Amino acid sequence: MSAQRVPVLVVGGAYTGLTTALSLAARGVRPLLVERRPAVSTLPKAWGLNTRSQELLHTLPGVARRLRAALGDARWPRMSHGTCLADPRRRHLDPPTEPDPRELSSVPPLAWISQAQVEEILRTSAEEAGAELRSGTEMISLVQDDEKVTATLREVSTGRAYVVEADYVVAADGNTSPTRDMLGIAVEGSGVIGHMYILTFEADLTRYVKKGAVEVIGMPGRGCSFILDGSERHTLWVDYFPERGESPQDFTEARCLERIRSAIGDPEIDVRFVNARFFPVNDKLAERFREGRVFLAGDAAHACPPNGGQGGNLAIQDAYDLSWRLALVLTGQAGPGLLEMYETERRPVIDVTLKREVELAKVSEGRVPASYNPADPNAPVPMPKEFLGFRYHSPAILTEAGDDGCRQEDPWHPTGRPGSRAPHVALTDGVREFSTHDLFGRGPVLLAGEAAPEWVAAAESVARGLGVTLTAHRIGDRFADSDNLWCRRYGVEPTGAALIRPDAVVAWRSRSAVRDPERDLAAALTTVLAR
Repeated sequence: MSAQRVPVLVVGGAYTGLTTALSLAARGVRPLLVERRPAVSTLPKAWGLNTRSQELLHTLPGVARRLRAALGDARWPRMSHGTCLADPRRRHLDPPTEPDPRELSSVPPLAWISQAQVEEILRTSAEEAGAELRSGTEMISLVQDDEKVTATLREVSTGRAYVVEADYVVAADGNTSPTRDMLGIAVEGSGVIGHMYILTFEADLTRYVKKGAVEVIGMPGRGCSFILDGSERHTLWVDYFPERGESPQDFTEARCLERIRSAIGDPEIDVRFVNARFFPVNDKLAERFREGRVFLAGDAAHACPPNGGQGGNLAIQDAYDLSWRLALVLTGQAGPGLLEMYETERRPVIDVTLKREVELAKVSEGRVPASYNPADPNAPVPMPKEFLGFRYHSPAILTEAGDDGCRQEDPWHPTGRPGSRAPHVALTDGVREFSTHDLFGRGPVLLAGEAAPEWVAAAESVARGLGVTLTAHRIGDRFADSDNLWCRRYGVEPTGAALIRPDAVVAWRSRSAVRDPERDLAAALTTVLAR
């Protein structure tokens, strides 16, 4: 019997793998995803989607609706410090209210939702979009040539092995990535830089916090912190030091209950212990993200401390970035060189976050900083400049003459320069209000000024000539910019235009009218798609 052939084999079924599978399926490329776990874990392990992750996920079918339903009236989590949860002098550290984060995006600055909830949303949406998901299945070997990857898969429960062929493989199998090891890709960084235990429990905490409280609570000097996510289950994150002689035997149920009650500050409170899980704190970066037709993404490519909550966000963003490229290459709209730009663009952005998360881990106890001033601009905490103010640089970005080559810019003062995230501008069609970001996602998009109908005509002609999906919108025609911000934020005149990639990154712009818009746009799109 011949081997099954798929366009993309995705190995791993968490944030990275599920986002990759959904994004590919949404673009008409039906992947096969395999996950060695037979069932999905519902235990809390990570929380929070930053603005960038939400914007990307909202472009995928089914996700925005399900995220809104799951979030309900969830709000930004409060942070506090005290000697214990019951400490009457526990001090709240509310984030600054200026500048207004609503200027940056139409989505919340943070969606406080657990990884387990997000993965269930992604899983359901991916299956609806046509992705094939196989649980209880692992990849045990692979070989590749210039045309394909041949992978041997095994059913964990039965041991039955079989072969699948794929045009490409995405390794989304975590920080211990067996795929990375099969490829012989080494990792850089300090490796394991710390250890924690996550103690999950159920208890009525309404004597000390409001029912459904969403709060992160640090206890300086005690080596632990609470995360309350509004659900019935709570977690206590405890620093663990095997180098000091501590061992898993120190985390028996009885010892864990004692530790939980002590951190609450109530020795008599009724607590139901759920489990204790070991959690290594990593600082790892793969020396390369690609080997032939196999790509590393998410924790397989990089792993950072959990303190700032950005590891999962990086995973989602990797997956989205890689999947739109794969889809355009596999559908013949882009050249294979576009895949080379995945690591070129992502690695510098990832490196910034990894280094900052390591610095944050140094001043944290459990999951949160032992001391933290929300108004301190130098605190090593994730800020919008990191995940919204990034700039990509690669041969697929048409950097303008005189560009300073900076890796970041202030997202509250966007420039619209090629390589930057496309700025949010509120638009209306006379019936509803929406963001420029609601126009992005499937394929390249050309935004043109009110006085530039020739750009729209050029886009239609270029799309036909190159055989690509290219959508054009004239701001001020069907879509009104009532605040008159579009030209300023995108750095163009009313006769100009900006070319936006599926990942909402400005790839090229013409500040004003040109003599031959069709020629200029065709040349730009050919470069952007590595054709």
